Amino acid sequence: MNKQEQIEIPKNPELLIVGASTRAAACSALRAQFQPLCVDQYADQDLREIAQVLPKTSDDSNWLQALDEHTSMEWIYTGGMENHPNFIEQISRKHHLRGCDPESLSYARDPFFLEEILARAKVQTPTCFKADSKPDGNLKWLSKPIHGSGGHGIHFVDANSSKSLRNKACYVQRYQPGIPLSALFIAFHHISVLVGISMQFIGNAALNAKPFQFCGGMTLKTVPASWNQAIVELGQTIAQKCHIQGIFGCDLILDPMQENRIWLNEVNPRYTAITELFELQSQLPILYWHMAACRTFEEQKINLETPLQLRKLLLKAQNQPQPQIAKGILYAAQDMTCPYIDWNHNLSKDLYQIPELADIPHPGTDIQNGSPICSVYGVGENHQSCLQSLAERIVQYSRLFQADSRRENNAKAVFNKLWPEMKTENSLFSRFFTSENESHSFLED
Repeated sequence: MNKQEQIEIPKNPELLIVGASTRAAACSALRAQFQPLCVDQYADQDLREIAQVLPKTSDDSNWLQALDEHTSMEWIYTGGMENHPNFIEQISRKHHLRGCDPESLSYARDPFFLEEILARAKVQTPTCFKADSKPDGNLKWLSKPIHGSGGHGIHFVDANSSKSLRNKACYVQRYQPGIPLSALFIAFHHISVLVGISMQFIGNAALNAKPFQFCGGMTLKTVPASWNQAIVELGQTIAQKCHIQGIFGCDLILDPMQENRIWLNEVNPRYTAITELFELQSQLPILYWHMAACRTFEEQKINLETPLQLRKLLLKAQNQPQPQIAKGILYAAQDMTCPYIDWNHNLSKDLYQIPELADIPHPGTDIQNGSPICSVYGVGENHQSCLQSLAERIVQYSRLFQADSRRENNAKAVFNKLWPEMKTENSLFSRFFTSENESHSFLED
């Protein structure tokens, strides 16, 4: 046997990823030098190209048993799993969780706890009541599932009707109009780092989304200086009071009618759907820093060097020319069967390649009305060109998937559906995107 045959080539360590959709996190894992093993509800084509996949079947015992028999490894979860702390606890008996444990979730997902800890903060939550309460009938109220995600199950309720407030699995929150934003943080031990702020697409007709349904977002390069400190303080408070470890997101509402006041809607204590956009924009392996952040909680002394290093890298990236990147989650407007789609996204050549299309279902997959079909992407030098690019992709792939029978949808019409929230609600957004005097990087302080 020669020497060459005796050499063991080191392999990237495995990272277990569990969630409804794990493709974006699997791409992040590759950028962070992990080999992803995914438990995924959809097991789409492009996920299977880059990861070993265990389908998340309706019989949970099947995939849970498979994980229990697998060699111990680090693991993270994505959207939907935060509503199943029992699964998180069970998986963590064998595999090392890097993220929020069930106790942390009990704080971060409790709207009444969040309302309490933010009562005197610059960023507060809209007033919440339990389902059997009687809120002010002169205001608009939303019924929201206690264990919800992605905007599913949210709807307006009549505060004057006792019938509409009887669902014990929900709570009632004052409806806060405004512009939906999202902030992404990484919580280290004793300090959190703001990674970026994005627009959110919520219930957008351009993507066939239902009211309040999350359907994507767009990165923002800069924010008005007046917002910066309030959002940074929010992330620090949430991270400390909820004992969060690693990546988490905050869903925000900007209210231009109240001097651009910012409100917190919800906390997502996990890898979020927008994370990959910041990763592609900054060309930084955000998941690597998530793992590093989680490890700081195991260290005996306070480690400020690692989070400060991340801040420097983010600031350096923001000082370079960066595109704006948008992602839209396209939903089916009718029952459909997925056709064959010709796609090519070779991550082995460029881990930071921005795709046109992702989360691609297998040909012959039956997709019900209102279910997600795929994700499409847009990129541009500014918000307008970015959204124009996204609109063109939406039209292109809607026609390929036959996702929408309405033929009047062209790129201009789709752009106008994406754009009205920003151009008509107030004059803020023209200033928000163009004023160098009013805006700066959220990492400069």
